[in-house]
Amino acid sequence: MKALEAFVRHLAENNYHPRSDAHSNAVCLAIVDDLLAHCPAFAERAQAGEIVAKLNHTVKVHYQDWNIDLAVGPPPGSPIPPSNGSITFETPATIELALEAKAIMTEHGKARRNRLRDPQAFHGYAHSYNEKTIAVGTVAVNVSRVFWSPTRSTDDITEHAKIETLGKSTVELFRGLPLRHTPAEGPGFEAVSLLVVDFDNLRKNPAPPYGAPRPQDPKLVTGTPAPQTGDPMHHATMIHRICAAYEDRWQQRNPRRSA
Repeated sequence: MKALEAFVRHLAENNYHPRSDAHSNAVCLAIVDDLLAHCPAFAERAQAGEIVAKLNHTVKVHYQDWNIDLAVGPPPGSPIPPSNGSITFETPATIELALEAKAIMTEHGKARRNRLRDPQAFHGYAHSYNEKTIAVGTVAVNVSRVFWSPTRSTDDITEHAKIETLGKSTVELFRGLPLRHTPAEGPGFEAVSLLVVDFDNLRKNPAPPYGAPRPQDPKLVTGTPAPQTGDPMHHATMIHRICAAYEDRWQQRNPRRSA
């Protein structure tokens, strides 16, 4: 599976801005690629044009706006087979799969609890919309000792003196996100992943101060505190959970195809 490496490559090529959705878009697209490669039920419907995808989709749920980083579902009319052989990007008529992508890049103590509230609300919106909707969350946690945010002055580089403790506790905090297999189990996500990176964002700083650390290439962290293979919140586990839910809830053919 290639989504984690694709996200790290995106950081290396584009850096990070907290007010941009480019990083969440990159994660969503990479997850779609992994689903197309490893979930036959999803890939077959995508290739037939029976499902389409849209980034940054907003719908009303109980008169409130529900913002979705990636929404997947059937097109409003006839199937739209993709021209590139993967999936068509159009607005879905209904939502079968919804994905929320978050990142904790710096100031873990301030940001992480605010970020935690977002996915908790997200799966609530998803299952108020439709109990069968597959709610997916993914959170990127940065464990770099230094980080520069474009919202700060060029000489204001954040130092994380206790990043080993902060990174681990942030990962553990998001482990509290509830998982479920069926609607009967109550609220929760169908799948969640936690990915850990070491990324300083210093190359985005146009005028670093004298004595600033040298920029380092972003790295995917595969050891502690990242979830390991077999962990419920490992990326591969998330893909398998999405696929199992998709096969169970949405694999039935579009009647227009079998008519």
